[in-house]
Amino acid sequence: MVLLVPRAVLGDPPPAEPPVDETLKEVVASLDASSVARVPLDRFALAGLEALERFDRCLDHSVEGAVLGLTCNERALTAPWPPARAGDVAALLSNAARLVDPTRQLRPERVERVCRALAIAVDDPFTAYLSPAMMATAATMKTGMSAALPGIELWPREPSKVRDVRLGSDAAQKGIAPGDRLLTVGDVDVGALTYFELLQRLSGLNGTDIRLRVEPARGGPAREVTVTRLLVPEDDLRRGMVGSVLYVGVPAFKSGAASSVRHAIGAGVFSGVILDLRHNNGGLLSEGIALVELFLRDGAIGGVRSGPGRPTDDFVAHRDDFDSSLPLVVLIDGQSASASEFTAMVLKERGRALVLGAPTAGKGSVQRQIPLPDGGLLKVTAGFYVGPAGRRLDEGGVRPHRFLAPSPRRTALEGGVIGDDAWVLAALDSLQQVERTAVMRPAMGPTP
Repeated sequence: MVLLVPRAVLGDPPPAEPPVDETLKEVVASLDASSVARVPLDRFALAGLEALERFDRCLDHSVEGAVLGLTCNERALTAPWPPARAGDVAALLSNAARLVDPTRQLRPERVERVCRALAIAVDDPFTAYLSPAMMATAATMKTGMSAALPGIELWPREPSKVRDVRLGSDAAQKGIAPGDRLLTVGDVDVGALTYFELLQRLSGLNGTDIRLRVEPARGGPAREVTVTRLLVPEDDLRRGMVGSVLYVGVPAFKSGAASSVRHAIGAGVFSGVILDLRHNNGGLLSEGIALVELFLRDGAIGGVRSGPGRPTDDFVAHRDDFDSSLPLVVLIDGQSASASEFTAMVLKERGRALVLGAPTAGKGSVQRQIPLPDGGLLKVTAGFYVGPAGRRLDEGGVRPHRFLAPSPRRTALEGGVIGDDAWVLAALDSLQQVERTAVMRPAMGPTP
């Protein structure tokens, strides 16, 4: 346990150490124990101290050999350096937050500031501290209506940059385009916001407006634009026929999704299947695995890898009474993420499907959600996906066999007519041209 004592009385018996903040203790311990990214404890400690120093200008720290010194005006503390355990970091930061407070109190706003800095120190856009206020806002929106967005997709590692704009959204109608940069959301400068913080500011109740200041990718002056948040129904599978081919749109991997796809395939006689994973942000990995098994008889599927020395999971397809050998095309785009990327990656690597569209989001990771004592939430990236050959999905996402230009009309998942969707028609054309070729025949695909 770290011990901070006033410098003036270092020769006296040390006083009892003040209690460590429970939220700080949980955040540091969880990041250290669960995160795939191994972060040295001294980096966590410095990140927390620097977060305090940015707002409490009296605070300063220095390291001399094996001793860390903290000063704030006339007050000073010392501690062993570097910290040896996660609990030492939490105790150090708790005492530092008390040091800068005139009444020696541990204020919630300082704890939140430090927790945010600790999550950012991991250098992973999907590891995040969500404050009690952020959680309360999310709960309020769920009570009234699910959170709606203006149709803007962001780059996780560069959240102010627009990755994609959803066709038919108000943002698209107002001329916001991929590559544009968000400068402000409301009255808030987005430069220092994390990915999740910016998403929260963009989201709100269905039908509400948000004012943005946008810098065009094409050049020219920044402009202000007001966009409306709108919900896009994405709860249920969409099924239809395009000629003799079955179209199945899977907007999310919620419980029962794979079973619904299985039922749709078994309900008729088809010449092929178009599996639409566009706009699918993931969900239950178990559903993605079950969906893959509908099209693979046996062999490696892939797995989840954690940090060094931690448990791993490997998944293998099992024979049962249902293994569809129908030719398969999978549609993906920049909003296909997480479990949907895993599904597309496996079917592509196994040579079971022809994959068309645009590169996926590149979120090939698994997050743990840890409720915190202060009412906040910690999201920790605890694992990452690997495909059948053991290769990790990189930040560039799954790349299609064939790239498709953005659809000029509403897509099938956005309520458009399935047979008028340009990407569905491209999939149909591919099925007709390469019917039962090696890339779509399960027995011909590689089985690592």
